[in-house]
Amino acid sequence: MINIALIGSGELGSRHLQSLAELKNASITVVESSPLSVEITQQRILDLNLVELADIFYIKDIKKLPSKIDFAIIATGAAPRLSILRSLLKHASVKYLLLEKVLFQSVEDYRKAKELIDSKNVKVWVNCPRRMFEFYSSIKFKLDKASPMVMTVNGGNWGLACNAIHFIDILSFLTDSKVVSVSTADLEQKTHASKRKGCIEIFGRLNITFSNGHLLTLNCSHNNAPIDINITGREGEYKIDEVKGKILFNDKQTGIATLIKYQSELTRLVVEQALTFGQTKLTKFDESCEQHIPLIQSLLLFYNRTENLETTILPIT
Repeated sequence: MINIALIGSGELGSRHLQSLAELKNASITVVESSPLSVEITQQRILDLNLVELADIFYIKDIKKLPSKIDFAIIATGAAPRLSILRSLLKHASVKYLLLEKVLFQSVEDYRKAKELIDSKNVKVWVNCPRRMFEFYSSIKFKLDKASPMVMTVNGGNWGLACNAIHFIDILSFLTDSKVVSVSTADLEQKTHASKRKGCIEIFGRLNITFSNGHLLTLNCSHNNAPIDINITGREGEYKIDEVKGKILFNDKQTGIATLIKYQSELTRLVVEQALTFGQTKLTKFDESCEQHIPLIQSLLLFYNRTENLETTILPIT
């Protein structure tokens, strides 16, 4: 029997569980303190109408988890994540672990988490799932990564602060390069309340420079314009519309098939990859930290400056 732990069954956690529910020979323990979240999650599992269902148990306390866990997922917000990670790894021996993004809200937490993870010898991945979309792998194969390229993301109200890491991660994947700097100079010089209580959002343009001269430009307006993605290199320009499933190269339709999978379809695949091969297609923890830290540092300076604060906590999740 495979022991799986899911900590947090809110909106995203329940989608993880929908995917995990299809696993065979699995015992899934969900840690969730909110009765309402448990009720919604249970209904979403019933809505699947699965003939075979993994064994699912609900508890409120991490200390009631099994002492040995094959695969764990922490699907909470960023604020309590380090504390939850500590509690989990103190209580149980965990072989594989998946963390949601944004990982942590302070730079110091990244160092503390790495020390803890290394000391417990846990393999950890971060859930930036675009790496699992086959069409990005197809594009990567065709790109001339040796020459500088520009990736531009345009859209409205798409959560620039909390979702920037997704696009940082996919450009890093496409170009095999690392983040060099993050510039907030072209952002609106104020923050806005996020739909998530106690968190902030930002609007305007965020510019991220990568090694080898690659540039990522993220534009977020206040309207509800759909997201479009352009990748321009020496060989030409890719235009990607993930929603409509269209990829153009130099304004001509490509033969690259686009298929966006939802979280409710992906998590089971991640677990199966990890348990079978000891690897997944997702970003390793150390690599994701290298992407997160420059972003958190830059946005934290911006937040302190615009709000006249001196905090070490960036309230995004």
